Amino acid sequence: MTRLRRFFIAIVLLYALTPAIPAAAWQEPFPGLPGNRTADEVSLETSATSEADIGIQATHRVYLPFIGTPVPPNPFGFDVRTYAPDSVIPLVVEASPRWSRAGDVLWALVEPVRGGGYRWEAIADVERNVRRLRAAGIEPTLVVQWSPSWAQSIPGKLCSAPRPDAIADFAAFMRAAAQRFSGGDLRVDYWEIWNEPDFRPDEVIGNEGFGCWATYEAPYYGGDYYGQVLRAVYPAVKAGNPNAQVWGGALMHRWPDDTDTLGFVRGMLAAGAANSFDALSFHAYGEWGAGDRLLFKYWRLRRLLDDHGLRAKPMVATEIAATCTAPSNCPPNFLRRQANYAARIYAQAIALNLLGAFWYPVSFRGEGFLHSHLIDETDDGLAPRPSFYAFRNSARLLSGAHYVGPPLVEPAPEQISRVQVLTFEKGRNRLYVLWVPRTDFPVLYNLQVPPGVTAICTDQLNLPTPATYYCSDENRDGLIPRAVNELPQYVEFVTP
Repeated sequence: MTRLRRFFIAIVLLYALTPAIPAAAWQEPFPGLPGNRTADEVSLETSATSEADIGIQATHRVYLPFIGTPVPPNPFGFDVRTYAPDSVIPLVVEASPRWSRAGDVLWALVEPVRGGGYRWEAIADVERNVRRLRAAGIEPTLVVQWSPSWAQSIPGKLCSAPRPDAIADFAAFMRAAAQRFSGGDLRVDYWEIWNEPDFRPDEVIGNEGFGCWATYEAPYYGGDYYGQVLRAVYPAVKAGNPNAQVWGGALMHRWPDDTDTLGFVRGMLAAGAANSFDALSFHAYGEWGAGDRLLFKYWRLRRLLDDHGLRAKPMVATEIAATCTAPSNCPPNFLRRQANYAARIYAQAIALNLLGAFWYPVSFRGEGFLHSHLIDETDDGLAPRPSFYAFRNSARLLSGAHYVGPPLVEPAPEQISRVQVLTFEKGRNRLYVLWVPRTDFPVLYNLQVPPGVTAICTDQLNLPTPATYYCSDENRDGLIPRAVNELPQYVEFVTP
């Protein structure tokens, strides 16, 4: 009977808990939490529930402290466009990102005349963005693209690769750029060489920000030439800034038939470029079946690298987001699904051991790229979406966590209505992330834990202040019953 009651309460909590606290609510920290944490870091709130029923404190403010052990670098990042208002930076900082894409260094604008010197004033907006990100404590990264007219392999296409006789010019430009951005508040240590070069010229206009290096020619589809350019660029960047890293690819990565993209990467390696990029960059948007494209694309590329002896080569997802494919007519549940995605995707990024995972973009006025942004820029100011709060809250909960569960693989179709569980360690504590890819009603799930464990549950991550409350194993039977739906919830148990 007690177990049935606990299941019922879990369902009620899932839908009825709100983060708002009445003015007269009793506010104090959780008493007697074990562990090595201070109690002055994060303030979260919960609604009143009968302590006699399920062992949860009365309504109160909960202070969830941080673990005092060294924190591993997190992969979280954004794409903060050069035109994003300064007012967005405090919101960005709230999520404690490691880094952000800071903009595009457009070769065509900086060196419009061959041998005519570099017009750095043409990218003044990029330099300003680098400085404001540095001032906020965020590591900037840059994308280099656009061939000047005198260097274009396809006349009239800014997106095209440089001609063979202009590769040395491009390498010289990259050395100068790396040197210019090598120190002080203008320092940039991470460079992407083109954006989505695995597009073909006939697929793009040329000035949209996509590359167009790809060809129809099997088996390498143009990737061998990209690899040749990387081999020339890599030592040039290192000469300009010995601390700089080059990220190759920034692959659009076609899906589900990624024959061309995988061939493109094989071409890079066939050209001898395996040691000419420090990480392989790729892009992954939205869901796929019972999982997310991030998982499926990661494993296709990871296996290819491993097959070529590059098991230690890092991978970075420099664009991820949940999108609406028809932005002028998004489905009514789009913002909810986007929040669900944001609440789980960074847990998956850690579980995949990604070097970085960048949401594209953080803010926009209007529809933007397939409605993918987290914050709407309006005449009345910034309007964070539920997905922003889901991103920020999950990032906070995952701070200092490392994955200890089984390898995260592509879920089979039948997993679409089953509870997914990721397991992390945070210092001496254990953290679980649970969700169901698709369900119309919460799925009841017994989380196995050490008998009698003290546990703290957090759900409703899509709200400015999520619901946080005790969900300890009061029965001492080694089970914490949860009602799990599409919006992930986090369960952390505290080890004494």
